[in-house]
Amino acid sequence: MAYKKRKLEDLNVLDDFMFSAAASDEEVGKEFCRTMLSVLLQKELGEIQITAQKTILPCTPEMRGIRMDVEVKEPLEDKETLPSLNVYDVEPHLRKEKYFPRHNRFYQAKIDSRYIRSGEKDFKNLPNLFVLTITEYDPFGKDQMIYTVSNSCREEPGLKYDDGLVFYYFNTKGKKGGTPEIRAMLKYMMESTEKNVVNEDIRNLHRCVERVKVLPEVREEFMRFEDVIAWEKEKSHEEGIEEGRKEGIEEGRKEGRKEGIEEGRKEGRKEGIEEGRIRMLIEISRESGLSDEKILKQLMDKCRLTEKEAWKYLM
Repeated sequence: MAYKKRKLEDLNVLDDFMFSAAASDEEVGKEFCRTMLSVLLQKELGEIQITAQKTILPCTPEMRGIRMDVEVKEPLEDKETLPSLNVYDVEPHLRKEKYFPRHNRFYQAKIDSRYIRSGEKDFKNLPNLFVLTITEYDPFGKDQMIYTVSNSCREEPGLKYDDGLVFYYFNTKGKKGGTPEIRAMLKYMMESTEKNVVNEDIRNLHRCVERVKVLPEVREEFMRFEDVIAWEKEKSHEEGIEEGRKEGIEEGRKEGRKEGIEEGRKEGRKEGIEEGRIRMLIEISRESGLSDEKILKQLMDKCRLTEKEAWKYLM
């Protein structure tokens, strides 16, 4: 089945390509990220630095690295207070993830590992890390618009446990919690059309998105991106057919071997019984004093053997 290519004009903010293109644009990237984060986290951000499609390599070749969709760094103004940096990892996640908490635990560990140098013993300047996962489905099934997760002490719930780590899961279809502003922002990110531009923050975001969509370099990159997707899907489809064919052949061979073995057993039992009958006839005939010539004739007449087959039993 051929892959139906999408149009750049129809992409929503939550589409991986569109999100990365808007965040990484030199002219509107900062406004795009600052507006989105300010609304979702309900706080103002200062000066920010943006890296889209950030790859963190594994420590050894056989281990796994990660690719962050958008990393936003916010240096904190108060230099006397540690840590001096907020890091935001923003991940639109349209594909369903079965083990989200463990997936994000791994991402968080890889992100944190970059900020402590070998031999450093003081962890007080490890940045605050905010991992934002945005989905079009409910990852936990409780119909919340936002699930905010941070570490705490089970025995002392009121105990302040400040490790600087917070996970946010935004469910664009959630009905509970949140604010009207967050709900409107999530709705626009899920369906980025003019009709969902309902306030000034979303209008700013929409301007950023519309500008990026008309850039020649973005259109060219998107065409290449879709060609790669189409090629990969076509290749996967062909590989799937070939794999299915191979599996079918192998399954047929297994089934054939199974049937052959069973048929062989049946045939073997049949031949074993027949051979036992022939040898018993020869033994009785010899005990009766018959010559081999007469026994040979009996085998040919009663057992329907050829002369050559009969002589094999008599030898």
